[in-house]
Amino acid sequence: MLALKAKTTPEFDIDNLPKEGRLDLVCRCIANSIYVSNHVREDTNIHVCLNGGPSELSPKIISFYGSSLRGLEPDERSIALIIKNALKQGASLKLGEELEVIGEVRGIKVSKKAFETLIKEKSEENSRIFYLDEKGEDIRKINFKQVKEKNSVFILGDYIGLPRNTEKLLKRLGAEKLKLGPVMLFASHCIILVHNELDRREFL
Repeated sequence: MLALKAKTTPEFDIDNLPKEGRLDLVCRCIANSIYVSNHVREDTNIHVCLNGGPSELSPKIISFYGSSLRGLEPDERSIALIIKNALKQGASLKLGEELEVIGEVRGIKVSKKAFETLIKEKSEENSRIFYLDEKGEDIRKINFKQVKEKNSVFILGDYIGLPRNTEKLLKRLGAEKLKLGPVMLFASHCIILVHNELDRREFL
């Protein structure tokens, strides 16, 4: 997920997340990606690229790994506190560096890396890349049996969307456009619907 306005300083107001580059939206997307009722999706990771400055600290990617995530509560405030801690520990990272976040919550890393660099890395891992777009192929026409044969990456932006240069990169890398229905949805809702489609194909 690319969050263009989300702050990369740990000095954000935990009680006013909407005014901190819509960090409330970021937290909801993280919760909806990783959690179901009383369970963590161990086969799912989410990488959130915060790009809202200050410029000397941007960009920062905070990664949550479902297979090793322990101790995180799924509410917005708890997730925001983890983001604050990750940004504090990663404040001195140089471009390309990454570290594991130390604390009571495990399974989180922070890196100083551009969103486009992350996309290129996923492409080089031979992942199948999907880009959520209202002009894409309907998700119910996708053969998810083939999707399950290798790692799948679902890319989405925040309320602003993706920059044109990022869209051009996705096209060059062969990313597949995918739509979830006829109505434009919140990013956090899109994640739930993607999971639901994958769940239905696996369990029904």
